[in-house]
Amino acid sequence: MNLNDIIQAAQGGQGVANLGAQFGLTPEQTQSAVQALMPAFSTALQRVTADPSGLAGIVSHLASGVHQGSFTGADPAAAATNGGAALSQIFGSSQIASQIAAHASSASGVDAQTIQQMMPALASMLLGGLAHTLTAQGFGGVLGQLTSAVESTAGQGAAGQGGGLGGLVASLVGNLFGGGGQSGPAGSGLAQAGLSALTGMLESGVQTSAARQQGINGILQSLTGGGRS
Repeated sequence: MNLNDIIQAAQGGQGVANLGAQFGLTPEQTQSAVQALMPAFSTALQRVTADPSGLAGIVSHLASGVHQGSFTGADPAAAATNGGAALSQIFGSSQIASQIAAHASSASGVDAQTIQQMMPALASMLLGGLAHTLTAQGFGGVLGQLTSAVESTAGQGAAGQGGGLGGLVASLVGNLFGGGGQSGPAGSGLAQAGLSALTGMLESGVQTSAARQQGINGILQSLTGGGRS
């Protein structure tokens, strides 16, 4: 399961079509815009979750449950409202989101303003799909605990502990299972498996050229303290 799989499965397989209908796009135009955006969402999510505070924000969104309806239902107003905060968490600023929209417009031929208006709903659908998939895989029960763990880890400045999610696992497990939660090898394994499952789903699932990926990387350079990969 990757981000493209998630968005194609949203709203019973009708998420992309519903999104296009909302903005007056043909199915072909909508698919083209979505496919152009997936590599940017993937790159941004991987960069953000490589930082403890960014990971805390993403996991908090997943645990909140507010995006589940965007994935399972078709409520454009709710998706747009909830997606605004999600989009900010993923891309960091409206300026970056605007540049991503322009980049996707050049690749898809869809107007940049329309793409930018679609992006909050798309962000909410993606986070709802990530949460839905994690729950289906048996990790729903630890999402709230992971939120507390990553927030605590971020507060302790764990960014220097090896970099990326791999370097955070030991700290997260210690915070999550050091008191009150499930302890021992089973708990530790569950935490690590949940984090691994999350990161494994952040691949875009869409092929993109080296030039386009380089452009995305350049736009996202300010994320996670200077754009480390």
